[in-house]
Amino acid sequence: MLVKEAMNRNPPRIHDTATIKEAAERVALTQAGELVVTAGEAAVGMVGAEDLLRCLVPEFDELLEEGGAPSRLHPHRRSTDLLPHLKVREVMRRVRAFLDPEQSLESAFGQLLEGGGKALPVVSDGKLVGCLSMVDVARALMWRDRVAPAQGQPAVERRKGRGREEGRP
Repeated sequence: MLVKEAMNRNPPRIHDTATIKEAAERVALTQAGELVVTAGEAAVGMVGAEDLLRCLVPEFDELLEEGGAPSRLHPHRRSTDLLPHLKVREVMRRVRAFLDPEQSLESAFGQLLEGGGKALPVVSDGKLVGCLSMVDVARALMWRDRVAPAQGQPAVERRKGRGREEGRP
């Protein structure tokens, strides 16, 4: 199976000059865990809810490591005057390796794991053509292993419970 068969062809994106407020709004509106950051047509990074939280909560990483409690938060340590002007390019994670649409899903899965297991942009000829996340990989494998074979069976056997009663899987 190839990346192009599993990727999201219309991933949520945001320009690198957008503010983190705009990024937070886009994350909330699209319910996407990650946005592809672009400069023109080129993908340059990724930004997600965790990256935005790191801007607002200085102790975010420490809290994650320690299984921290909200009582340890000190929001007064961060100057909120700068936040409305902070640009996405200042908080995004730069992407070092992009995925290719013709790449095998297995090798892309390895890259996702190496990169922290969230999502990576898919690029062809220097242009963003999609994005692949762990959810996309799981969905594609589920389709390949469960749904596609079921569609090869006659409709009567696909009905709930039918086939199992007769000793078929």
